[in-house]
Amino acid sequence: MDDVLFETLGVVARIERDGGHTVRSLIMVRDGVERLGEFQQVIGRARHVVARNSEWVFRRGDEVTLDGRTQSVETLVRDDGLINEAILHG
Repeated sequence: MDDVLFETLGVVARIERDGGHTVRSLIMVRDGVERLGEFQQVIGRARHVVARNSEWVFRRGDEVTLDGRTQSVETLVRDDGLINEAILHG
C-alpha cells in the first residue's frame, strides 16, 4: 500500500544532511497539520514530510528543498520501521 501512496502523492525532494551528504528522494508532503496546545486547542499549523525508511530516515537539522524552498527538520514525529514522519521548521 505504501508504494501506491508514494507513487500517487509523492514528490521528489532534495534532502541534505550536515552540509555535505545530499540525496534526491520521493517523499509525501502533508501541509497544514494542526499543532495542539495543552488544552487541545489549535495553536498553529505545520508542514510534515513522510519518507520510506529504505530511502531516507529524517534527523533533526536535515534540510529539505521542495519547489525551491528549503526548510530544516524540526523534529521526528514517528517512525514505525517502514516509514518515518518529520515536522519542518518555518
